[in-house]
Amino acid sequence: MGIYKAEAIVLRSMVYRESDRILTLFTREAGKVSAIAKGVRKTTSRLRGAVQLFSHTRLVLYGGRSLDTVSQGEAEEDFSYLEQDLERFATASYCAELVDRLTPEREPQPKLFFLMLSMLRALKQGDLELTARVFELKLLDILGYRPSLTECVVGNHQLSSAAREGMQKVWFSIERGGVVCPICAKNCEGVLSFSPATLGAMGYFLRSPLEQAIKARLSSGVLRELSILLQGFLAYHGDVRPRSRYFLDTFRDGGAGNGYNKK
Repeated sequence: MGIYKAEAIVLRSMVYRESDRILTLFTREAGKVSAIAKGVRKTTSRLRGAVQLFSHTRLVLYGGRSLDTVSQGEAEEDFSYLEQDLERFATASYCAELVDRLTPEREPQPKLFFLMLSMLRALKQGDLELTARVFELKLLDILGYRPSLTECVVGNHQLSSAAREGMQKVWFSIERGGVVCPICAKNCEGVLSFSPATLGAMGYFLRSPLEQAIKARLSSGVLRELSILLQGFLAYHGDVRPRSRYFLDTFRDGGAGNGYNKK
């Protein structure tokens, strides 16, 4: 591949040998890239500030067989505030792990790059749990797993806005990937029930920029339902159960809890 430039976010950083680090980068131009930063752990390294975990950086790399090599770098944003707050750091780690686990190497996803950047900026002052929920849903959308919110995924018919507004509860099939009308729900195993407000929140998240979506005012019940629904969706469709999610839930006193009813 030769020498190339990349705008990147550092998703992972691992110590390697005496003074090197192995990096997982998510780049705007090439998607996920694995690279080595040689000598970066030395205090005299000029690369040190450019490859800190979660930093938004501009790099010059040299392509290799299994690992590219970082030769030059300059940090754009370092998001150092994350190191001062364990919950913010854990939330960033969770979102980064999702991206790492759900994306293949060298598949450009510029929308996902900018979503990651927006998430890291939002964590500085935004609601952490809400930011994570918005990120999860937008990540699913970008990767092609957008849940169907207006069409019954069992009967394959549209749910009118009037019908949705009149529902006392909404039925959802994680396996089929969307809402189920009340009639079809009677004969559909494994559907979950949740409040119409949760459906409305998901629709709002999908049509709004992350910076706007995280300003929504949601009840603790809606947040709990979103957490369970999206975690189930990620586990089923993405086959991912991030270790950082377990840590984050434990940090928040035992996690999301049981906020839905299942047939």
